[in-house]
Amino acid sequence: MTLVFVDNDGPARPVSQVPEGEATREHPLRDLIHDHPSMLPIEELEPGSGRIITVAKELRLPGAGSLDVLLVTEHGRLIIVECKLWRNPQARREVVGQILDYARELARYSYEDLQRVISTRLNRAGNLLYELIHDAGGSISEAALVDRITRDLRAGRFLLLIVGDGITEGTERIGEYLSGQAGLAFNLGLIEMAEYCLVDADGECRQRIFQPRLLARTTVIERHVIRSEVPGIVIDEIADPTAPGQSSSGTNAETIQSWRSFVERIAAAAQFDDPAQMPPRMGGINWMRLQLPGPGPLVLWRSVQTQEIGAMLRYRGAEGRALFEQLWTEREEIGEEFAAEGLAAPDWVMEEDSQVVRLTAPSPLPWTAEEEDAQQAWLARAANCFVNSFRPRITRQSGDYT
Repeated sequence: MTLVFVDNDGPARPVSQVPEGEATREHPLRDLIHDHPSMLPIEELEPGSGRIITVAKELRLPGAGSLDVLLVTEHGRLIIVECKLWRNPQARREVVGQILDYARELARYSYEDLQRVISTRLNRAGNLLYELIHDAGGSISEAALVDRITRDLRAGRFLLLIVGDGITEGTERIGEYLSGQAGLAFNLGLIEMAEYCLVDADGECRQRIFQPRLLARTTVIERHVIRSEVPGIVIDEIADPTAPGQSSSGTNAETIQSWRSFVERIAAAAQFDDPAQMPPRMGGINWMRLQLPGPGPLVLWRSVQTQEIGAMLRYRGAEGRALFEQLWTEREEIGEEFAAEGLAAPDWVMEEDSQVVRLTAPSPLPWTAEEEDAQQAWLARAANCFVNSFRPRITRQSGDYT
């Protein structure tokens, strides 16, 4: 896109956009937002937000790192800003994960905890959030502000903004990144900061113009279920998909922690051919989910009863049945793709109320450390194969080429 600069004392001049990859670096962009928070189109995300006040930049949250910029509205709404020049799918995945880490960490804070980290960063004592809002002309009382922010911290209710250049990620893929964030009630906006350069007669850049563009936004409705106001993102809480794994009912804390560690090891070691694929997340005891486009996640599981491990796509309803039937027509080719990776062809099962694509492997007890290593290796390989074979076909059927 090219802008036109009209000077009353001279001819109109085109203003070209700085190509992606040559735009302002992340830290200057962070500093620009810190110094001029009103440039962000927050009213488009949350009408009635009023004045936006800068709290701090590079605010360190122990256990989660340092968020780029913390802002607050004059009504006490906390805004987390993360700046990123989205160079590749890996960077896009990581920045979404990072800002969610900040939100989860803040959701553990009391008002006093937040006050402490802000005071440490600014090297000032006092109720700084109230003072900053009051100094900017805000009229909220100190008691009302403390109550508002305390409630929002407890609910994980924040506005999250990812700001950068070249944000071209498909909305469905962004939806996958945000799935499974139970316990947080955030809104999120993707803002592209387009940069333009006004050159002089010698071709030198003399003035820079920044144009923020709101690309996508989510909004929270009931019970932390997130749906999009932009076509393409649909995020619901994922119910227990009735994986063959063991139920969490009555499970002791040691078993829960053992399974959580198992999932974390898989997530840390997972290497997908698709660089933007998010790693699996814990679902319940002995099952985890890996988000794919379409009406259901990929479930990875292990079962004490059957002494098996497996990976499974389960589809329900008319949408799920239609997708399953389309995928069914390519089952032989999919089987060949799995065989090329040293895996058996998945089973295609029509159940009474659902359709299932399932791959299993024996995993006899006892589950020693060596056996768990083998489980992790197989599950990681199976997950990668499902992603490679099913993601392009599902997105082709849905018409969303993310």
